[in-house]
Amino acid sequence: MPPIRSVHVALWAAYALAAMVNIGAVMADAEMARRLSQPLFAPLLLAVLLTAAPHRSRTTTLLIGGLLCAWAGDSLGQLLPQSAQLVTAAGFLGALIFYAAALAPLWARTRDAMRIALAIPYGAVVIGLFVACADGAGPLLVVVAAYAVALAVMAFLSAGGNGLTWSGGTLFLLSSSLLAMDWFLPGASIAFSTELVMLTYTVGHALLIAGMIRLMPRRRWTACAPGAALVIVES
Repeated sequence: MPPIRSVHVALWAAYALAAMVNIGAVMADAEMARRLSQPLFAPLLLAVLLTAAPHRSRTTTLLIGGLLCAWAGDSLGQLLPQSAQLVTAAGFLGALIFYAAALAPLWARTRDAMRIALAIPYGAVVIGLFVACADGAGPLLVVVAAYAVALAVMAFLSAGGNGLTWSGGTLFLLSSSLLAMDWFLPGASIAFSTELVMLTYTVGHALLIAGMIRLMPRRRWTACAPGAALVIVES
């Protein structure tokens, strides 16, 4: 195995470990372990991406932007507890916009009737949650509305990549839906909701990035045949 691929695999293992530590910390109510492990998610996925991408492209740049916004959502909310909900929502709103922009060209090349039909259930989930959570959102109503639209669009566009991006986008939708119920529907009672939020978030984020890496025409450890010319066309 080429050294760069070994590093790539090791980074995936480190991400899985950080996710398991975080979920275990949530279950054990170990606040310090949770606070220390969560900010590691996005940097590890960023390193995974950079060890796979052979060159800087529009898609790679957008994914980097999304991961940086996700890091802000994971980290800055802990540093600003008085504005934690606003900072977290704003960070992940930015991430969803970047991810949707990266997924849009893939959707445009592979759209079909079945995938277009996904707009109905995804839209219904987001609209239903927004209506249910609107009263509890208070001053965050505008941010929640923007987040709901971006979430539905990203989940919808994720179906245009491959099975990994599709699964990742759907889990992102599920994670954010559970989090919205936790934040804005105090009467809602879902067993292990916080653990489920983190599980669906960490797995969904990993699947989305893994799917985008798989869609790259070449990875850093992929060798060209002798004398062959590699032409990468990206719209």
